[in-house]
Amino acid sequence: MSNKSTDATRAERTAALMREQRRKERMRQLTIVGSIMAVLAILVGVGAFLMNRADKTSSSTVSASEYALGVGDENAPTKVVIYEDFICPACGYFESITTEKLKEAADAGKVYVEYRPFNFLSGVGPYSEKATNAFRAVWVQSGPEAAMKFHNALFVDQPSEEGPFPDDDWLVAKAVAAGADESKIRPAIEDMEYADWVAEATDDASEIRGTPTVYLDGKIVEAGNLDDKAKIIFDAIG
Repeated sequence: MSNKSTDATRAERTAALMREQRRKERMRQLTIVGSIMAVLAILVGVGAFLMNRADKTSSSTVSASEYALGVGDENAPTKVVIYEDFICPACGYFESITTEKLKEAADAGKVYVEYRPFNFLSGVGPYSEKATNAFRAVWVQSGPEAAMKFHNALFVDQPSEEGPFPDDDWLVAKAVAAGADESKIRPAIEDMEYADWVAEATDDASEIRGTPTVYLDGKIVEAGNLDDKAKIIFDAIG
């Protein structure tokens, strides 16, 4: 083989080696970039998870909910959200000192109030779940105004937390007095037609640690007692 042929062969081998090295370098760079992107994706995902978790566990904000019965103009300058349980005696007292004043303020366009009953005190007995189911039944079948009347009636005639608890006939009678059709509301109450909704509303309120829990313009109302909470709310409404 001539020197010229040998040189050509060496050149080809050298070029081939250089091409292979460049290919390997490109693969290495792509691998590094891919790894970096994967890490970034994981970090973004973890960040989103932590932010979402923080939102769910935060006690300083509250969002709109399909489990809330609203009273007043949603565009009112002040918003109050009340998480409550129909068998909770503290809720009963809080309702007794706030319901009428909140309604007057809502009618005047000063405040928008969301009532969010749920099955918080399930350990006490079945009444909480049954009353909340009945509340939803009246809401769906007879509208929000009837539901609000029923809601208020349950607190005005609230049974003792220690029992005995009212039966289905009592709930039906309250519902009918609020405007429900007995032929429709009775099976909904007796058969727990809206038990799934009650469970969903309770899950939606899973971060609530006590009732009543009250939010004022997105911030939880911290106060020594219920009268102080009410005062804070009405001072804010003006």
